[in-house]
Amino acid sequence: MNHHDVEQELQHFEYVFAHLCATSAVPPLSYWRSRLNSLRKIPIVPSQRERINRLEQLLAAHELAVTTGGKSTPHEDVSGAAIRPRR
Repeated sequence: MNHHDVEQELQHFEYVFAHLCATSAVPPLSYWRSRLNSLRKIPIVPSQRERINRLEQLLAAHELAVTTGGKSTPHEDVSGAAIRPRR
């Protein structure tokens, strides 16, 4: 996978994660976790690694919301700004 492909993949993740709902994630959150983990296995630039880290934090927040019954918890959007999930 070249850097252009990685960039497109990250943009896709950022779009999807911004629109995930903790109670109706299709495909399941484990699918997104697996795809993120696959990006860690290829050479990427530091800025892409930082974006992956932010995406993993967002995914963890969604996973936590699922395990706590979908209760809203503050988290960060893909740019790092604090937001509250939509209800």
